[in-house]
Amino acid sequence: MNFEFQHRQDSISAQQEKKDVLAEQDKKRQEIIRDFFIAGFVLAAALAFFIFRSYRQKQRDNDTITMQKAEVEQQKQIVEEKNKNIVDSMNYAKRIQTALLKDEERISMHLPDHFILFKPKDIVSGDFYWAHEKDNYLFFAAADCTGHGVPGAFMSMLGVSFLNEIISGASLLNPAQILDKLRERVLKELGQGEEHENKDGMDISLLRMNLKTREIEWSGANNPLYIICRTQRNVLDIIEPDKQPIGYFPVMKPFTNHSVKAETNSVCYLFTDGFADQFGGAKGKKFKYAQLQEKLLGVCVKPLAEQKKILNDTFEAWKGGIEQVDDVLIIGITV
Repeated sequence: MNFEFQHRQDSISAQQEKKDVLAEQDKKRQEIIRDFFIAGFVLAAALAFFIFRSYRQKQRDNDTITMQKAEVEQQKQIVEEKNKNIVDSMNYAKRIQTALLKDEERISMHLPDHFILFKPKDIVSGDFYWAHEKDNYLFFAAADCTGHGVPGAFMSMLGVSFLNEIISGASLLNPAQILDKLRERVLKELGQGEEHENKDGMDISLLRMNLKTREIEWSGANNPLYIICRTQRNVLDIIEPDKQPIGYFPVMKPFTNHSVKAETNSVCYLFTDGFADQFGGAKGKKFKYAQLQEKLLGVCVKPLAEQKKILNDTFEAWKGGIEQVDDVLIIGITV
């Protein structure tokens, strides 16, 4: 009986221990599930917090971007309005400059067959052409002022005004005398001298033609005169200018007056440096004066209007997609 009792007690104890082990395992499992749930909740809360914070930051960034976009759009409108005002002002200045230069057809009723190739770099130009008829003489000039665009245009308008004042005097002046007086006016009106930094001025080629005899006189400041006789199309005469500008120069001398002997049916070319200095071609180099001389020798026998078109087409083809570097002016006049 004791044995059976003891056996029963041992069996009960074993079962109880088994239940205790299962209960302990179940308790640990519950604790693991609880810990996992807590960790998951904390992780989800942290994730939700970061998502919410990112959303708020993104919202603030979007608000900032919207504000900046509105400011940029406002600034863009201001800039566009200012640019429009500037362009409108420059277009108005162009009309004033064109009125001063005169239309090519209105320069002189006695002007021989001629062409004027005039291509400003900007809306307004620092290059200008000028013509005046007085006492059976025709004066014709091609000038290149310091700079281009608005500064050059102001200088060109001064040049036209000075030339008109000089030529309207009582005496008939030759080209060199006109350039001397033009330099005097520029030095005086712009206050130029050794102690002044202002070195603005112009290069110019000035021709005077006797409308009865076709005799030519010429003077130049840095810009030469080309003469080609159409019957001898392989001969180009170059009349060299004085190497000094219209404006302050360390060593200023009186300009030289040239009496030019040109054969009948010759063509005189007055020009600025814009055509020769243009970059382009296959290697992006300057056109240069040698190539310009070859081109003029090749087209000189053609009608003047056709010469203008060929020179313009040549310039545009050479320039290609490269920006125009300077104002362009070439004048051709038959003798």
